[in-house]
Amino acid sequence: MRSEVYFIKTKNTDSVTSVSAAITKLIEKSHILDFIKENDFTAIKTHFGDVGNTGHIRHEWAAEVARHVMLRTANAFMADSNVIYKIGKRANSVEHLRIADEHGFNLRNIGIPIIIADGLRGTNFVEIPVSGKHFSKVKIASDFASCDSMLAMSHMTGHIVTGMGCAIKNIGMGCASRRGKYEQHCGAHPDVNPSYCVGCGSCARVCPSSCFTLKGKKIVFDLRKCVGCGECAVVCKTKAVEIRWSETLEKVQEKMVEYASGMIKAVNGNIGFINFLIKITKDCDCLAKDDPRIVNDIGIMASRDPVAIDKASVDIILKLANKDVFKAGYPETDWSTQLNYAAAMGLGSLDYDLKEI
Repeated sequence: MRSEVYFIKTKNTDSVTSVSAAITKLIEKSHILDFIKENDFTAIKTHFGDVGNTGHIRHEWAAEVARHVMLRTANAFMADSNVIYKIGKRANSVEHLRIADEHGFNLRNIGIPIIIADGLRGTNFVEIPVSGKHFSKVKIASDFASCDSMLAMSHMTGHIVTGMGCAIKNIGMGCASRRGKYEQHCGAHPDVNPSYCVGCGSCARVCPSSCFTLKGKKIVFDLRKCVGCGECAVVCKTKAVEIRWSETLEKVQEKMVEYASGMIKAVNGNIGFINFLIKITKDCDCLAKDDPRIVNDIGIMASRDPVAIDKASVDIILKLANKDVFKAGYPETDWSTQLNYAAAMGLGSLDYDLKEI
């Protein structure tokens, strides 16, 4: 069955006001929020960006989305969950909320509370049964699992482990507790070549499981501790640490999809999706840097189907760029794995009708 995906164009030079007006038109024409009931506890799941990151969804646009959600329920809030790695300031709720506030995500600007959904240290979760080939239960951040409904507000980017990430990644990886994130990453271990090491210590600083140590200005790697998050390969500038590209990366995507299925199940399917195809970068918003665009701004999409909206987002990006910009960034990663597996699990359809507004 074909799903409906709604789309409105934007361009690099559009003002904040212009994009906000486009959001309003998209929401009103698509009826994307019709599933939200009066007095629902509704989470707007997004990414607040890390220290120094400029690619994340602007708080002014988030406020426009929140305004429309509040027209349907007074119990709306905006949220993310804590991360497993040490780089940046989002591994606990105190620092995470400070970063959110610095980026304008606060009650004053957004109009609704900002919450970190898996507790102070990322340990609060609810196990949701799923029917996957990797998991029978997934560990969803407790405040997300307790919601009546959810709107996933996602920023399309490339990604070192999944090739690209948007709606499916936002609710799969993004709604997991820290233990859930560990479970998804476990298996994608790096290749380590100390002969290239210059002793900068970047890998040791970002590693969530302390598997790197410096001895004699060279890294020593303990594979037994590795959870396969890939952050070491992102920060290494000398090729001393590189991701070992193998079938395990496909498994990371499959595990992420199973977590996404758990989040959808937790809210009984009462979920909608908005994808921002604005300032699309090679790496995700977790990285503390000002990445350049890899393609011009395209617009914003809305759908009830996470598979269809991500497929439509990728299709329009590749058509505009006239090449696979995600494959160009990470040639050994097949980003289509997540879409195909999500469709096979029944999360949505790869077939869609694009309705331009």
